[in-house]
Amino acid sequence: MKINISEVFYSAQGEGKYIGAAQVFIRLSQCPFDCPYCDTDMQDKEYFEINNHKYNNPVSAEELSEIVLKEFGAGNNFHSYSITGGEPLIHYEFVKKLAYILKNKSKAKLFLETSGLITKYFKELDDIFDIMSIDIKTHSEKVLNNLSVLLEVLSELKNSDYYLKLLLPQENAKDIIDYTAQELYKYNIKNIIIQPVDSIIRKDIVDYLYNMYYSKNIEARIIPQTHKILAIP
Repeated sequence: MKINISEVFYSAQGEGKYIGAAQVFIRLSQCPFDCPYCDTDMQDKEYFEINNHKYNNPVSAEELSEIVLKEFGAGNNFHSYSITGGEPLIHYEFVKKLAYILKNKSKAKLFLETSGLITKYFKELDDIFDIMSIDIKTHSEKVLNNLSVLLEVLSELKNSDYYLKLLLPQENAKDIIDYTAQELYKYNIKNIIIQPVDSIIRKDIVDYLYNMYYSKNIEARIIPQTHKILAIP
């Protein structure tokens, strides 16, 4: 199997629990979800570039692992490989094979960034990835109603250090907070990261969300996209 790679680069993680960690980002192209706040270029490209070296698309997992190890080494100066997208899990077999190769040939951790909208692979990924950053999408009622399915699956995970990241828009923020707090409480989830869409959140919403989540013994942290503040990839 060969797929198209959007970009591969070395930078700091700008979101979530591992904010500031040095990572090699491996961004796969394509995504089936039309999130209105998405700012990622996921189009197929003829090639991707690393350190002024051009590599032709598409590539196999074996080819990409060789490229990544040649360009960045075996993890001596970074925390983890972040396999991201787009939605990487639409390329599930590729992701699994790439992760296994990197796990065996590098000492860096394996980090997956995914939407939480494709839940059928999480149990198997729990044995592969050290860390999973899982988004709670909120751009439609249908998408948000998928949360209970996601939380049911996550309740069975045992190995990876997964965390949930809520993409909180300004519109209907309190309704989204109410609903997610109830669902997280139901499934005994103790932590949630709040990422305001466009890095904007009102003070009254801040007060409301802390009161709501903490009343249910859920630790909520508000963390914006810091890579945009730092003007890095």
